[in-house]
Amino acid sequence: MRYIFLVLSLSLIAHASFCQFSCGSAVSIASGYSTASNITTPGTNGIQDWVTSANVACGTATTSSGGFVNSDVYLFKYTTGASAGETFYFTISYNEAVDGPHSIGVWDNCSGTVLSGCKTSTYKFENVVGVCAQNLAANTTYYIGISKEWASLDGEYLKFKVLDFTVELSNTQPNDNCSSAPTIGLSNSFTGSTRCNYTASVGSPSVCGMSIENDSWVKFIPSATSVVINYTVSGCTYNSGVQLSVFRGNCSALTLVTGTCLNYATNNSTGTYTLSGLTIGQTYYLRADGYAGDLCSYTYNAISGVSTPSGLPVEMKSLSANCNDGLTRLNWQTASEHNSQYFGIERSDDGYAWYEIGTVSAAGNSNSAIDYSFEDEERIWNKAYYRLKQVDQDGVTKIYGPVTSNCASSKEAWKLQPNPANGEWAVQLQSIDKNQTAVVSIFNETGSKIHEEQFELLTGGTLMHVTAPQLSSGVYFVQLAIGSEESSIQKLIIL
Repeated sequence: MRYIFLVLSLSLIAHASFCQFSCGSAVSIASGYSTASNITTPGTNGIQDWVTSANVACGTATTSSGGFVNSDVYLFKYTTGASAGETFYFTISYNEAVDGPHSIGVWDNCSGTVLSGCKTSTYKFENVVGVCAQNLAANTTYYIGISKEWASLDGEYLKFKVLDFTVELSNTQPNDNCSSAPTIGLSNSFTGSTRCNYTASVGSPSVCGMSIENDSWVKFIPSATSVVINYTVSGCTYNSGVQLSVFRGNCSALTLVTGTCLNYATNNSTGTYTLSGLTIGQTYYLRADGYAGDLCSYTYNAISGVSTPSGLPVEMKSLSANCNDGLTRLNWQTASEHNSQYFGIERSDDGYAWYEIGTVSAAGNSNSAIDYSFEDEERIWNKAYYRLKQVDQDGVTKIYGPVTSNCASSKEAWKLQPNPANGEWAVQLQSIDKNQTAVVSIFNETGSKIHEEQFELLTGGTLMHVTAPQLSSGVYFVQLAIGSEESSIQKLIIL
């Protein structure tokens, strides 16, 4: 029998009174958050390696050269609201020549000093760095970590200030390219931005003396020869504003609508776009570009002369995920459907990489509420993400969600690390509230038990290194039983 104990570093405990070195002491922020003065971490004069584990690769910034694991990591946290689809942009400034490049990462899970569930990350060799996290799950806490970028800078202090933290509540964002711009109408306002990874689009005309850096696009169809659209610009990182212009034609050959150059709408401003001499039924494209690359939010309210988009395949009323004995059931309701074909159900372990696990046929056409459901046949004993890909008769798709499901009990939140594995692997148990005995069993694909091992667990988190015989490539099933708790099973892939 082998006993494995998790021993917490006494030095780490001794430093617990310092600032944001662990998940529990991450700073809570909300939309509009900023800091007037610099944040400075101890570096070589204090705690180093504040985060002991993070994703090996997370977005454009990786830990292969040090990154988030081998540096002071200052943590913030933000919890989304009840509606899925939020987007946030978090931006910092620092003196790159003095303090070196900084990285920003976003995760949806943090336990002790371990970050997991990478959403995205970024870094720049500039004095301003911003990260954009889109299509966020509802009622979920996301952790934002700032660290040094290179291993050669490990242990040096971090010094930065937060320029702004902006949350956009719209599920529909403008598109970076003219060809796939969403259509706006009279039914509701449209909120977009120049923030989230937008670049100068190919073929975007340089008109009115504008220099195009980060344009984003929407389109509208006039129902009259005159159109009135109100706009609001706010939350600009550099306090400059947004350049607006309107085009007709097609995206490969756009022609400026005379008199539509607005260079520029300043930060925290409102105004009215009055367009005349338009052709009813023709598609027009409205471009917003950050002045001198400014990162701004904007809202359009079409007041008159704009057709309400028709033929939307599905009007989604609700979408939820519930766990029952390790099986997740999705329930959703549509208020109306137009030429709908089917729903593809997609699952993700990290909210980043998605794969389809099933389909449900849609009603086709309906003006009344319809209830749908789908049960995931695979038992998922940890947090998982689900979303719907609605496909209409013309092959046009729209994503709804994501929503989350967590089938792990408070005493049995565990995972296999790494998985898939190439050689050694372990069972990571996030937290237990008292000393207990755990039994780990391994089964092959035919259901035969090939190994069993017992561990004595201490209160808190535990990493159990299983001394199983060398496993050949294939699929195995690992069963974990803790004390008198009912066993749960996870799939292990050996490469």
